[in-house]
Amino acid sequence: MSPRRARPALVAVTGTRGIPASWGGVERQCEELYSRLATHGLSVLVYARTGYVPKGTTEHRGVAVRTLPATASKYLEAFVHTFLCILDMAVRVRPAIVHIYGQGPCLFAPLARLLMPRAKIFFTCGGLDWQRRKWPRPAAWIIRLGEFFSARLTHCRVMVSQTLTDYYRERYGVECATVPNGVSLPVPVPLSSSEAVLSTLGLAPRGYVVFVARLTPEKRAQDVIAAFLSSPRTVKLALVGDDASGGDTLRGLKQAAGGHPGVVFCGYRFGEELAALYAGALAFATASELEGLPLSLLEAMSHGLPCLASDLAPHLEVLGNDYPWLFPVADVAALGRLMDTVLSAPEGVLTERGLACKNRVTHNFSWDTAAASLERLYAEALSGRPCRL
Repeated sequence: MSPRRARPALVAVTGTRGIPASWGGVERQCEELYSRLATHGLSVLVYARTGYVPKGTTEHRGVAVRTLPATASKYLEAFVHTFLCILDMAVRVRPAIVHIYGQGPCLFAPLARLLMPRAKIFFTCGGLDWQRRKWPRPAAWIIRLGEFFSARLTHCRVMVSQTLTDYYRERYGVECATVPNGVSLPVPVPLSSSEAVLSTLGLAPRGYVVFVARLTPEKRAQDVIAAFLSSPRTVKLALVGDDASGGDTLRGLKQAAGGHPGVVFCGYRFGEELAALYAGALAFATASELEGLPLSLLEAMSHGLPCLASDLAPHLEVLGNDYPWLFPVADVAALGRLMDTVLSAPEGVLTERGLACKNRVTHNFSWDTAAASLERLYAEALSGRPCRL
C-alpha cells in the first residue's frame, strides 16, 4: 500500500479586498504571487470583501477565494473584514500560515496568535499606512498600533522595498525580508483596439503624458496638473484612475484643471484598455509623496516609457539613483521645468531613456522571482527556521 501523500500547507490571506484584482496595488500583488504559488502546489485561500469581487467567486487562477462581509465605512472596512477573516480562519480553516497584508489589519495579529497558536503569522508591508492623509489623527494612531503589532507579533515580516526594511530595522530593531513587487512584460495590444481606446478619450498616439494611480491625496495628481498647465503644451495629460475615497479628491482635481481641454480624466482602466494607454503615451509622470513600491511605475517602465518621478526613495529603488528625470516632492515649478525638458527632447533621447527603463525593470523586478522568494520564506517558517532570504 503506497503511503498517503501529505496535503500542501494551507496559506490564508487577509488584509486585501480580494482577487481577481480590479484596482489596488495589494490586490494585484496577491493575484500575481498566489496564482504562481498555486501552480507550485501550494494551497492558498484569499479572503475577499463583499462588493469587490464578482458575486459567487470561489476560485481564481488556481487560488481559492472566500468572500466575507465588510462595512462600507472607509475607516472601518479593512478592520471589520480582517476581524471576521481571523475568526473564520480559526473556526473553519485552521491554516498553517496566516498572511496579513497592511499595517492596520495587523491590529488583529494578537487575536490570530491567540486563536491559532500553531500557525505562523506573516505580514507584508506595502507602505506606511498611518502616513496617508485620509486618516484623521485618532485613526492614524490606531494604525501605528497595528504597525507595532506587525513588528512584534508576527513570525515573518515582508517588505516590498528596501526603504521599508530599513525603517522597520531602525525603528523596531527587527529583521525583515525584502521582496519587491514585480511586473509582467506587456502583451502587445492589437492596433485596432489601441486606436479605439485612445480615440474614445480624444487622445492620439505619442500625443499625451500619462498618469496612472488611485486618486488619493498622497499621489499629488494636483501637482502634475499644475505643472502641465504651467506652460502651453502641444500634447495632452491623461489621468488614469478614479477617486478612492468618496469623490472629494476627483472634484478638487477637476477644479484644478479648470476644464482645460488638454487634461483628460480617463477614470479606471484595466486590461487591454490600460495597456493601450501605456503603449500610446509619450511619457509617464508620477508625483507621489508616499509609496511602498509603485506598480504603476513598474508597468510604465515595462512599456518602455520614459518616466518623470518625484525623488522618493522607493522611486529611486525602481529607477536607479542616477536616473536624471527626477524632481523634489511637491515642487510644481521643478516638475513643470522637467516636463518642458522631456517634451522638447529629441525622439531618439526619449526612445533611449524608455529602453533603459524597460531593461532595468525587466532585469530587476519579476513576479516569478518574488513568488519564489515568498515560497522560500513560507518553507523556512514551516520548518521552524528564521525567515531569511
